[in-house]
Amino acid sequence: MLVGAWSSSGVKSWRFATGLEFGPAELAENLRLVKEELGPGEVLAGIAVPGLVDRDSTVIACDVLPRLAGWNPVRDGVGIVPRSVLNDGDAALVAVADGMAADATVAAVGAGTAIAAALQVGGVRLRRFRPFAGELGYVPFGMNGKLDDHAAGYALLRKLGMQPGEIAAGLASGDRVVVEAVREAGEAFGVALTTLVNLVHPEKIGLYGGTLGYRGYLEAAMATVGRLAVPEMVASCKIEVVEDPQLVVARGVMLEASR
Repeated sequence: MLVGAWSSSGVKSWRFATGLEFGPAELAENLRLVKEELGPGEVLAGIAVPGLVDRDSTVIACDVLPRLAGWNPVRDGVGIVPRSVLNDGDAALVAVADGMAADATVAAVGAGTAIAAALQVGGVRLRRFRPFAGELGYVPFGMNGKLDDHAAGYALLRKLGMQPGEIAAGLASGDRVVVEAVREAGEAFGVALTTLVNLVHPEKIGLYGGTLGYRGYLEAAMATVGRLAVPEMVASCKIEVVEDPQLVVARGVMLEASR
């Protein structure tokens, strides 16, 4: 769980462990600790959830934090009353689209534990009308499962039987098995990006997520886009890692709350 606080004195962030047993009570306790450290004063808050969020702010499903399913942070409370409750991809999208034209078509794509995505078409976020849209990681990968099973961080951990630090070390030492696995995962992520380019043709795709940090992953993805995307479409679509990717989701949900 990442908590970011923006104030006149700058930006601070905190990280807390989660897991399958993590639920609203644990989240509330973490926020209590943060509020205690920040001291008295008005708090303007937003919450981003890695799952399906309905229009009334209810978490409908959350694979990675299943105890959040059914929770509504506005109705049920967690020590604060959030002004915005978003899917994490949509939160990233708010930050990616910030400063662009009001009618821009933009996508945010995350490569982390799973593949996340959010779309804004003609200035309108797709989840405004279809709140569960954007599950790019669930798009079928040929006849061999879904994109999450091939491109996501958890798929690499499972395939190699390693932790992230061990994968990074294997890449640094040139371990052929690790290098090949990361390349294949990056190519699968490139298929995901190509799908967005060819189907939606956004002006910009902002990328974020820890899996992008594996050496060779992003390079393999972009090479795949170069091979598979319609040349004229990819030429007019800017694909780049967002500034400060570790905080992009938190920054986006705070921008939404402030509006």
